[in-house]
Amino acid sequence: MKIIGVYASVYRLPPSVPWEDATNKVQSLEFVLVDLHTDSGLIGTGISYSVDIGGTVIKGLIEDYLANLVVGMDPLNYEEIWNKLTRQSRRLGLGVNSMAIAAIDIAVWDLMGKHYGQPLYKLLGGARPSIPAYISEINLSRTDKIEDLLARVDDYVAQGYRTVKIKIGKDDINEDIERIVRVQEKLGKTGKVLVDLNQKWNAAEAIQNGAKLDELNLGWIEEPMLYQDIQGHSNLKRSLKTPIALGESLYSKNQFLEYLKADAADIIQADVAFVGGITEWHKIAHLSNAFGRLMAPHFMMELSLQLLCGVQNSYMLENVTGGSLTELGLLENPIEVVNGIGTPPPTPGHGIIFDRNALKAYESNSSIVRKTFTGGSK
Repeated sequence: MKIIGVYASVYRLPPSVPWEDATNKVQSLEFVLVDLHTDSGLIGTGISYSVDIGGTVIKGLIEDYLANLVVGMDPLNYEEIWNKLTRQSRRLGLGVNSMAIAAIDIAVWDLMGKHYGQPLYKLLGGARPSIPAYISEINLSRTDKIEDLLARVDDYVAQGYRTVKIKIGKDDINEDIERIVRVQEKLGKTGKVLVDLNQKWNAAEAIQNGAKLDELNLGWIEEPMLYQDIQGHSNLKRSLKTPIALGESLYSKNQFLEYLKADAADIIQADVAFVGGITEWHKIAHLSNAFGRLMAPHFMMELSLQLLCGVQNSYMLENVTGGSLTELGLLENPIEVVNGIGTPPPTPGHGIIFDRNALKAYESNSSIVRKTFTGGSK
């Protein structure tokens, strides 16, 4: 089997509910799709994404530089393809090139699943048939009242969720604590609250505020500081009993290795689109397992579901309100969390079948972005 064509497209659309955290107010999500056509007639589909910025750049990198590199290659040789793309794009550093490679790599794995007639999670090891999920909120706007938050929690509980992640990072930590405690009261003793700071605190604030959160029996504290501060996270982890979760801002197994060696994180949240695809994500999962760490990947619910069911150190699946491909109405066959449990579809490959007609309304290009992009970072 040989790859004979590589076709990329980008789509820009807002989350289905407003997104705002301590450091960003999100305008749009950008999804980059890649279709790999083969001489066998099989087509593999890959996906990457960006938040607000970079989608057209990722598409351009694929079309102008990476596509021709894989034409003629056998998609079953996924390591050869990944290594070639990484080696040829290494001068870009890490970031956009990893996100572009991810779309191709995910399409390669989709082809492998279709070739062997197996769902992705079985190719990755088939460690479990399903995975517990948590609901993930992105709502820290000034107009969002505690009563609004609690009403949403009631809805999450009705859907079967027992673990809820909320954004914190108010100027007054006591406001954050009040929100946490009120949600805990709603969930009861069998529920769990996770909190996410989106890198809001500096090292001193993390130590001081983390001590106040440490008595609340949280499931984890996510991205408390700038992701580059490995030593700061290591110091914080030693000072707290609450687990530290991070990884959505890291782009390679080597970066994760430095955190693991420094004992700076408890829960590893590698994002398959940011680390260069399934090939690298799988290695990060095994690396984390060697250090006794659990995987709870960032975003990409429908694909993360397959990844988690493939590895033995899986923990929880993130379902972000307003951001799943299913909730955005982009799939022919919705993939849903039922009663707080995610189960991968039995379809060969990753099972993500896009509704191409629905996508057409959101197709984007550089001209559109230049006219509409205003930025979202606070």
